[in-house]
Amino acid sequence: MKVLGISGRGRDAAAAIAVDGRVIAAASEDSFTRVPGIGYSNTGGTPAAAVAACLATAGLEAADLDALTVVDDGVHADGDDTALREIFGDLPIRAIDALHADAIQAAASSRSVGPVVVCSGDRAAISSYTQQDGDLHKLADVAGAHQLMCAARAIARSLGVADQDFCRGLDRLSNGAEAEFVPQLRAAVAWSDATGIVVDQQQLAALLASFDQPLANAHSMNVRVQQTRRAIAASFTCLLAELLRDAAERVRSQSGAASVVLGGQIFGNPRLNTELRRLIGDDLSQAVVPEASGRALGAALAPAGADRERLDGVALGPAFSDTDIKKTLDSCRLEYVFEPDRPRVLKRVSKMLSQGKVVAWFQGPMAFGPRPMGTRSVLCDPSSRYARHNVNEYLRQVPLDEPLPVAFAPSAAARCLTTAAGSPFVVLDADVKSEWRERLTAALDWRQNVRVHAPRSNHAPELCELLEYHHDRTGVPGLIETNLAGPGEPIACTPREAIKTVYSSAIDALVIGRFILMKDYWLLQAHVD
Repeated sequence: MKVLGISGRGRDAAAAIAVDGRVIAAASEDSFTRVPGIGYSNTGGTPAAAVAACLATAGLEAADLDALTVVDDGVHADGDDTALREIFGDLPIRAIDALHADAIQAAASSRSVGPVVVCSGDRAAISSYTQQDGDLHKLADVAGAHQLMCAARAIARSLGVADQDFCRGLDRLSNGAEAEFVPQLRAAVAWSDATGIVVDQQQLAALLASFDQPLANAHSMNVRVQQTRRAIAASFTCLLAELLRDAAERVRSQSGAASVVLGGQIFGNPRLNTELRRLIGDDLSQAVVPEASGRALGAALAPAGADRERLDGVALGPAFSDTDIKKTLDSCRLEYVFEPDRPRVLKRVSKMLSQGKVVAWFQGPMAFGPRPMGTRSVLCDPSSRYARHNVNEYLRQVPLDEPLPVAFAPSAAARCLTTAAGSPFVVLDADVKSEWRERLTAALDWRQNVRVHAPRSNHAPELCELLEYHHDRTGVPGLIETNLAGPGEPIACTPREAIKTVYSSAIDALVIGRFILMKDYWLLQAHVD
């Protein structure tokens, strides 16, 4: 059975195709429209570009599909069914609740058969599902979830954080701060075994009003104001982790299961995930793509029921052959070096990284989701004293102290970190052993932690090969890895978009398949050996 799942009518539109319960293609609409986070209500009523890319990746035509599953995210627009019918004709169309789609994807991401807990900010809900014979059944909603999200939104507004994704905004703001206001927040937001989450809105408002500083001014030059803003955000993030832990523990105890699986866009936040791992332990099972775009995966898998297969990777997007890449490079009139010998490619790239160069890495099928997953990335050596400035200040144009994710060589992560690196799909912070800190100096945060991405060879083989080679050659255990994208842009999907990003940014070189380009072509030629 061939099923197309689409999600994101209002925002973060995406599509995925599953064949007999196995996802074989997935893509986000903004990768093609080049408008970040666009919803398909703004693209003619369907995520047409993402659907076309999925069909091409799967080698199918629209007429080959057996069913269409549409995520109901609560955003309604006139003519939605008409737009779908114009493309898919009489294809059976089924609606699926957004939280149910999150739960299906989370269940397919884990080997655990325990219950699934989904937490969503846009739907303001915490729901639990049980897995029975591979099928998902709704257990219950956690009482007080709506009030909790209202509290999160109120705190975000008081701190001048944008409302679009307020939980993610608070998570980002919390960087560089300790959770010093957790006791005060617990007095207003707490867990009750009898009633769930209890929020005292009046006490919360009084607490926020007690700060006699203009906390909503995100651009304040007052250091004390910025420290307070960050500390409040960190405190709420840590408190949210405690509440989610309590909710998950109640579901686990009620079902008698040994563990639970977590899904939903809330779990796309690194600091929250770090706190959850501290509270729950290293056995943290989460959705592969918890962000809203990942609902397309759940939608595509929904009809399969117990026959769905486990999601083992996210390299599900468009791929380009050497011929495709060469045509693009030649049409752009660019000078390049084609290196047919893979070890020489790794040697060249490693040398550039050792010299402090910022390198764009474009390899294999595009990974699905908003995070760097080793296929469309920008890499930099964290042992370089200027790496943080080059990546954050000049390339990403974000605050200098913004955490920089590091992709670790699979053989090095356990030796460098005091805690296990965990899943390749969950980005979180980990403490670095003192003897390794000098080699990761540019990526360390204020606690001497590093934000970890742990790729594996079956998910991003080309990147893992480079990481191992660079580690063996230089002793540096990992590379700074961010999205191959300009400030405020979606991740580059095609060779042409990668070229545009590289030549309009602070990136020094582009490695695309086995083609190598540098802005200084003569410098590239000087390092042939």
